[in-house]
Amino acid sequence: MLAELGHFALLLMVVTGIGQAVLFSPLWIHSSLRMLRPQTSTATPQGSPELPDDDPVGATGTAAKPANLFLLPAVILLLGLLAEGALLNAFIVSDFTLPVVTDVSHSSTPMLYRIGAAFTPDGGAMLVWLVALSLVNLLLALQMGKSAKTGDDHFGRNALSILGLLIAVLGVVTLIDADPFLRSSVAPLDGRGMNPQSQDLLKVLREPFLYLGLAGLAGIFALTLAGLLDRRIDRQLAETMRSWTIGSWVCLGTAIAINAYRSYSEQAWGGWWYWDTAENSLLLPWLLATALLHCRAVLEKTETLRGWTAFLGITALAVGWFGVYLTRSGLFVPLPETQLLPSDSTGLLVSFCAVFAGAYYLFWRSVDQMATSRYFEVISRESAMFLNSVMLALVAAVVLIGTIYPLVLKWITGDPITVGSPFYLKVLVPIVLPLLFLMAFAPALRWRQDEIWMIGRRMKLAAILSLITVLFVSIRFIEMSPAPLIGIGLAGWVLTASLSDLWARLWRHPEHGESKYRNLQLLGPRYVSMTLAHIGLAILIAGGSASSIWEEQVVVSARAGQSIQAGPYNLQYEGVSLLAGENYATRQATFILYRHSLPVTELFPEIRYYPTRGVETREADIWHGRDGDLHVSIGDRADDGGRVVTVHYLPMMPWVWGGMLLMLIGGCFSILTRVVLRLKNTGVPAS
Repeated sequence: MLAELGHFALLLMVVTGIGQAVLFSPLWIHSSLRMLRPQTSTATPQGSPELPDDDPVGATGTAAKPANLFLLPAVILLLGLLAEGALLNAFIVSDFTLPVVTDVSHSSTPMLYRIGAAFTPDGGAMLVWLVALSLVNLLLALQMGKSAKTGDDHFGRNALSILGLLIAVLGVVTLIDADPFLRSSVAPLDGRGMNPQSQDLLKVLREPFLYLGLAGLAGIFALTLAGLLDRRIDRQLAETMRSWTIGSWVCLGTAIAINAYRSYSEQAWGGWWYWDTAENSLLLPWLLATALLHCRAVLEKTETLRGWTAFLGITALAVGWFGVYLTRSGLFVPLPETQLLPSDSTGLLVSFCAVFAGAYYLFWRSVDQMATSRYFEVISRESAMFLNSVMLALVAAVVLIGTIYPLVLKWITGDPITVGSPFYLKVLVPIVLPLLFLMAFAPALRWRQDEIWMIGRRMKLAAILSLITVLFVSIRFIEMSPAPLIGIGLAGWVLTASLSDLWARLWRHPEHGESKYRNLQLLGPRYVSMTLAHIGLAILIAGGSASSIWEEQVVVSARAGQSIQAGPYNLQYEGVSLLAGENYATRQATFILYRHSLPVTELFPEIRYYPTRGVETREADIWHGRDGDLHVSIGDRADDGGRVVTVHYLPMMPWVWGGMLLMLIGGCFSILTRVVLRLKNTGVPAS
């Protein structure tokens, strides 16, 4: 019965989304006609009286008034939560009359993973996306309601109308392509069980962050189209988009960090980024969100880059939507990803084409209206941030080409190929190197125009320190390849530039006075969050480059009591035990880890067997030390009767995770300080 209630809630969600779009559509249609109408005169044509700005065009009634803007979005969110709750209940109670439950769950599956299984199938994932989009819809309605009180209601209504249309479209796609509430006439005794590689807490956590990020990009998309309809790609729009851009960037970045660590912890995958379809579909929208983050700041400060900012606001959601289609369509089967249930994703592709064909057509018709007389010189902060955003877009284009090229080639020639890390490294390094070089410059440049000799004075300390770092590493490790050396050098360049700029602002701030703490307040949360993110990226690059230089791998056939040396650590193999898990049997090895002859901890890598699927997985165990990671996994018995043991020592690998975390902290700091400053009204500047 609950499944039918959830099905009905999903249907009502579609109807209510259409209602939200239609309720505000007179303003939308009116704005479209006004924009597309030839602008030959500012006078109102005879017989067509000009509509007052405060008139809700059409018979929208009181529901379209500013005070009631949040009513329909609140209903849509409640319906989405009801549908999601019904699906979760079906997985919790193992309702095998629903094929979606039968395909990915089993009565022996632990409760946590039953809940996580609700996000795995196509219908479940689409439902999570709809709920996230409904939450963004409500938050945007509350934000627009505040703006409407000041008379700025046309723009907000247009944005909510577009979001209502997106909710309706995705709801229809869910019902047509992969309805999660369809029942089977005959219920099996038990399910097929969850894919063992999906029985991972990180996998459960990744999906909500991914779809929250995509929903945030949908909010930016709606704001951008509303700005195009209202002919106001300006400073006020950039300010409205700020929290949405940072929030989407943080959510997508969190999903990327979770996916990277999950890839790293799975023994069968090797490194921490595999460049498969699922990972690239995360990376693409994050790259364009990063580019948008910088262009939006330029638009807010100087009201330039209007067209480029609007283009990124549309394209960021486009690549995210297309990435969802690629991972859910079955055209690619990502090696470390969850199973893809057989489903028809034609609706997702058709809706993608329809939505973004209309969006890009609107953008094309609005290009002339986004022209501006404002300018900036080549040597300026705007120029550096624009070039950085262009290079980020180029990186995204390379990743997209590398992702779809195997599909296109297979369609033309019938020959399957795989595009891996060698291609991406070869093509992306020439783009990323100047990107990092310019990234260090941008915060030190002045707006509008700057002088080369002044830049040299500000950056000389960073240049000297980064050169010293490169020389030290190259002399110490003279035989290493140049690519990691360049990576370490640029990481040092970005790090020292960020720290030296922060130091200069603390000590040379024009209002330097009572204390260094007061100076830190005067810097503003935007600058502090930007500095944290840049420092985090530098630490990440340094850690990744160093681990590739000094990585050690040891593969041995070990017997009980044998010692294995890897880096500064010594592992003593104690043997294998046969144990039973909740829904699997395992062969668990025991290793005692020593450092300088002192015991540190015990490691327990495993080989698990899942009888419901008949699948065997290998689970590595990782020790995160202060100077590096020790990655231990076991295999089958060797020919000599020993156990195959693989040990990776990865120096400075914790820097990679610490750098990712610091970048996310920077984004969260920006959002939280903005909220706190609004609530407390302390008077501290927000920029």
